[in-house]
Amino acid sequence: MTNHFIDYNDAAYLDFHMGYLRDLPRRIEAFKIKLGLVPAADYGKYLETALNSVVAQALDGSKMWGSSATRLRSLHLEARSTLTEAIEQTNAVPSAEALKRVIVTLKHHQAKFSRQRAECLRIIECASVIPRFIDFMNLRIVQYAARHGLLAGRARGEASNTLHRRLTPDENLVSATRTVQWNYRCYSTALLSAGNMAAYCGRLSLLLSNTVQPLAALDAMQSPRRYRLSCRLAVASAHEALRLIERTFDRILRFRL
Repeated sequence: MTNHFIDYNDAAYLDFHMGYLRDLPRRIEAFKIKLGLVPAADYGKYLETALNSVVAQALDGSKMWGSSATRLRSLHLEARSTLTEAIEQTNAVPSAEALKRVIVTLKHHQAKFSRQRAECLRIIECASVIPRFIDFMNLRIVQYAARHGLLAGRARGEASNTLHRRLTPDENLVSATRTVQWNYRCYSTALLSAGNMAAYCGRLSLLLSNTVQPLAALDAMQSPRRYRLSCRLAVASAHEALRLIERTFDRILRFRL
């Protein structure tokens, strides 16, 4: 039984993570505003030279999954069609030419899934901008607490009615600390979702490779009975790959894109 590795939430969260990366300049400024670190005249300018390289890395990484999602859906459709053809070919007695065409196409799909896995691993690398942002926030929280005579992490809880009044320094500190905690959760989920997707693409790449090898080794000079048995055994991994792809369509891709 094939492990599936991913679910709808993984695909959905990768979309969210791309938005997180695109919005990082705004998130940085929103955090600084909580602690009174942005003059009113500078609102919307997103000025923080200490994080320039972090922002540049985030904006570059935000383009990854947005383009990959469409390609991934197309690749599933193409791979499903080729796997179905491979199974149908081996149910009969495949011609050498038809078998060669299927093998070449399966190799092409296998390489694409392998590249998708590598791209998911690059998303994990890009997620390193989040702990760098968290370090920045923690430093500013400590500085804010020292400036106002507060103990970071030990401020009193936020009062219930804050809508029409200015927040006190300890309430600002609580709000900033909660922002840090929320970003920790974003980081953990980004790693989990991208890791799951990388494992899934890697599994499909391996199954396709394991389909190609026995198909390429088929020997038409065997007895008809032995050749038919070899054909059925050759597509065992193809059945597993097809089951994995069908489940992805049922659970994820028919709701996405």
